[in-house]
Amino acid sequence: MNLLTRRWSTAILAGLFAAGMIGAAHASTTTFAGQDDGAPTTGPFTNSDAAQTSFLAAASVFGPTHTITYESLATGYYSPIAAAPGVSITLTGPNFGSGFSGISNTTFGNLYGFNTTSAGSQWLGFAGGSATFTFATPTYSFGTFLTGLQTTFSGTNALQVTFNDGTSQLFTPAINVDGGAAYFGFTDTSPFSSLTLTNLTTDAWGIDDTTYNGRSTSVPEPGSLGLLGIGALLIGAFVALRRRFA
Repeated sequence: MNLLTRRWSTAILAGLFAAGMIGAAHASTTTFAGQDDGAPTTGPFTNSDAAQTSFLAAASVFGPTHTITYESLATGYYSPIAAAPGVSITLTGPNFGSGFSGISNTTFGNLYGFNTTSAGSQWLGFAGGSATFTFATPTYSFGTFLTGLQTTFSGTNALQVTFNDGTSQLFTPAINVDGGAAYFGFTDTSPFSSLTLTNLTTDAWGIDDTTYNGRSTSVPEPGSLGLLGIGALLIGAFVALRRRFA
């Protein structure tokens, strides 16, 4: 291989690295959030619903979405919870009874956890401790309604969302001042198999209508298609150069 061909080979390899065709890929997350501070348990949840709509549209790019409404699950505090096919939830922390901990259909008001499913009644609460979601098929997204969070008891950093998509990730969703509802979700270009919601206080709050997805086809992500195109062009140029200077 002559000097010119070597230089072109080096340039092409550098381009492949820059395009992400060689080496480790870097995950990218996009968050979606909306708050209805002080909203009653019956709604409306205008901002939360809008955030959910945007999240669902973004998550669907990665494959079909699935939502856990908690409606068909046995009520009570138990762990692990077989929440959906291929999805389990492990709870930690104290059991304060119905309306506070575990699968509940009890509503004490908008300052506590409550149901957000239309025509539903059940939700998942944990006053302190954590809920870890484990996915048999890795997911590229996670979104859920948050109910009853309030800064009076929780402070501003009461909730942590942690997971690992190849790198440890941490989100601290915004907290309502006077309870009500909120929505928090995100998409990730790298899949993850588990996620933990941690209640850093003993405030009673809940989650409902939790959405996730797993890739169902081998179709490349939209961003990957562009990278594949760049890679094909660079490889084509390399082959042409080798033939020219062989």
